[in-house]
Amino acid sequence: MILRSNSEQIKAQVYLPGSKSISNRALMIGAYSDLDMSIAGLSRADDTLMLQRNLDFIRNCSESSIPMVIDCGNAGTVFRFLLSYLASTPGQWMLTGTIRMKARPVADLVTSLRILGAEIYYVEEEGFPPVRIIGKQLPGGKTSVSMEKSSQFASSLLMAAPVWNYGLELELTDNLSSMPYLEMTLRLMERFGAKIKRAERIISVLPLSYKKAPLIVEPDWSSAAFWYELVALSEQGEILMKDLLLDSLQGDRMMTEMFSQLGVETFQEPDGILIFKTGKIAKEINFDLQDYPDMLPALVATCCGLGKEAHFTGLENLQYKESDRTAALQKQMAKIGCSFEKITAGHYHLKPGKSIEKSTDTVIRFETYSDHRMAMAFAPLAMKLGVLEIENPEAVEKSYPNYWDELFATSVIIKE
Repeated sequence: MILRSNSEQIKAQVYLPGSKSISNRALMIGAYSDLDMSIAGLSRADDTLMLQRNLDFIRNCSESSIPMVIDCGNAGTVFRFLLSYLASTPGQWMLTGTIRMKARPVADLVTSLRILGAEIYYVEEEGFPPVRIIGKQLPGGKTSVSMEKSSQFASSLLMAAPVWNYGLELELTDNLSSMPYLEMTLRLMERFGAKIKRAERIISVLPLSYKKAPLIVEPDWSSAAFWYELVALSEQGEILMKDLLLDSLQGDRMMTEMFSQLGVETFQEPDGILIFKTGKIAKEINFDLQDYPDMLPALVATCCGLGKEAHFTGLENLQYKESDRTAALQKQMAKIGCSFEKITAGHYHLKPGKSIEKSTDTVIRFETYSDHRMAMAFAPLAMKLGVLEIENPEAVEKSYPNYWDELFATSVIIKE
């Protein structure tokens, strides 16, 4: 897909998709409760649709005497959440995914589930998908799980805990990354009646069934990053993101502070969040993304587009995402003269090259690695480059199916 800059000024309003993170957790809680949950505004992202399809399939196949294959594609969230669910659901299961999924480690979660009584076996490489599962009623009890690679391991265990005989006492170990997502899990569980106790790194969940409760899914804060980027790269701009709230379950609302360093300010309006360009960029730009790793592509692309040096920390687990994002950004940003170099573990230094010159005929092709956040992070750079090409634009279906329609509706970037 070739994108061309059509204006350097923007004034628009956009609609964000429902939060994929909230939607997926709500669906899992609904599956564990076996109640018809009232969920409004559910995400239409590929990941959420895949989770819905798989949950429906599992319900219809739990009495099968042969292993039923559950394919999670490249959806890490779906794989991790279903792993605990299938271990707790009578039946024989094979949980698998794409080649990329088979390179994403799951040993920490499998080990924790085995301690709790689960029967899980690796089919190919030890520690990685696919896995064979003999599902059954689990006793639960005490275990620990590493937060080093993904907070979703802990979320997966915690959401299953109310249906286990003895509930769960879970100790969180190692580097506590992406904690806002774990907080989201706990708050949603409590909304649906779970009884939870916390003491430093130990979380206890009582064996009490979930209760039915209404839920309206919030618009997705992580998708807002690409609109912040567009405003930051404009000469003059403001965007209203309809129905988005600062008072949110989502930790990624902290992007308001991150993009303030890049000259974009945020205001809560009655009908959504208004962002506008001030141009007041911090002299020293530093981002700690330990709790907000999904912000990296948009922030790196924005800094490159603005020609600003920046330091990024807390990036230890980025290689386990949909793509190896640090390696991917190094390669793609080099195309516009920016270096993104590793200083120490988890610490990267972004250094711009010469000023980006707008062109009408030189088309730089950006690879997305089938990563939705890469595609959406590279697109706004058309405002600075004049024209560019996005490989595999369909990747946005994973989280923001209407992104291209919303972008082209602003008229600042057009499809050629």
